[in-house]
Order: sequence, then structure tokens, then C-alpha cells
Amino acid sequence: MAERLAFLRGGHAEEALLVGWICLLAHSLFVPVLPLVPALGYLVAVARATIDDESALPPVDLRALVSDGAAASAVCLGYGLVPLAVGAVTVSLASGTAVDPTGGASPLFLLGSTTTLFVVLAGLYALPIALCASARGGIRAALPGRPFLRVAGHAAYFVGWTGGVVLFALGVAAGGVVERLPVAGPVLAPLVRWVVVLAATRRLAAAYRAAR
Repeated sequence: MAERLAFLRGGHAEEALLVGWICLLAHSLFVPVLPLVPALGYLVAVARATIDDESALPPVDLRALVSDGAAASAVCLGYGLVPLAVGAVTVSLASGTAVDPTGGASPLFLLGSTTTLFVVLAGLYALPIALCASARGGIRAALPGRPFLRVAGHAAYFVGWTGGVVLFALGVAAGGVVERLPVAGPVLAPLVRWVVVLAATRRLAAAYRAAR
């Protein structure tokens, strides 16, 4: 883990931590969702720097944070539509129209829930590829194509994606533990989550670079 966090020793580390901390803090305590847009924009900059094989964190450009964050949000929304649609169908099946007469779960509901799980996993697997591609080539580069499929099928990306997901899960868990601390917990938890998200972003972008 110490090696994963070595990037925090760079020259722009303090401003990178501060901007993310403020965004996540505003999201959790004041205005939900909206502050996540510039935070996502900085993650795009981190991914771009990592793909370019830069070891240090990039400087904070507030104007670029908003524009990159808005574009990345559109990519996330686009890749989230199919899982949301499949999930909505599954929920409708569970609303009472698909109840098994024997009292068990309907086969249609079981099929829908299983399909939803696989579609969500596929979306989570594909989304970092789309975000990394858009970080270098614009929002059109996020569309699936031959280069997209080549990265998705590469072993280096699969290993990196798995490592990034594990890091992200550790960050969520660590943030939850810190958040339970009295007084300072809700303030420090976003910082803990942001540090781990930065590490996970670099891991995913490095995997994308290796698989291109």
C-alpha cells in the first residue's frame, strides 16, 4: 500500500488532496452529487497523466475540472443507462406481477436479477476503459470499438481492474470506519476515501496504458 501512495509525495499532492477533499466534503455535508463533477474532472486529469506515464499528480486547473468532469459525467451516464434499464425491469418483475404461485421467487425475477448482476459488472468493467479513452481522445473515444475491445480482452487490464476495484472497496470500508469517529469522523472520512480513489484511478489508468 505504501508504494501505491508514493504519488502523494509529488509537488501537486497538497492541492490535489485539498480539491478532492473539499468536493467530497461538500457532497456529504452540504450539496449532494454536484460537487462530485469537479472531483471526477480531476480524476480524469490523473488518468490522463498516468496514461502519459507521469509519476506525479497533475496540477489543479479549476476550469478544466469542470469541463472534464461534465464530459466524464456524460460518459458515466451513458454507460449506466443499460444497467439502470435492466434493473428497472427486474424491479417491475418483483413488484408482484411475477410471483411464483408456490410462494417462491418467480423464474422471471431470478433470470432478471442474474442478468442485472452481469450487466452491472460488465458496465463497471467497461466504464474505466471509456473514461481513460475519453481522457486522451475526447468523449467520442469513449464509444465501444476495436481498440476498446482490445483493452477489455487484455489480461493486463483485467488484473489492473481487479486491483483497482479492491482498492476502491478498501477505501469505502476505511472511510466508513473513520466516519464513525466522534466529532472529526465525518470531516476526515472524505479525505480517506479521496486518497484511495486517487490510488485506484492511477491503478486503472496504468492497466489501460499497458493494455492499449
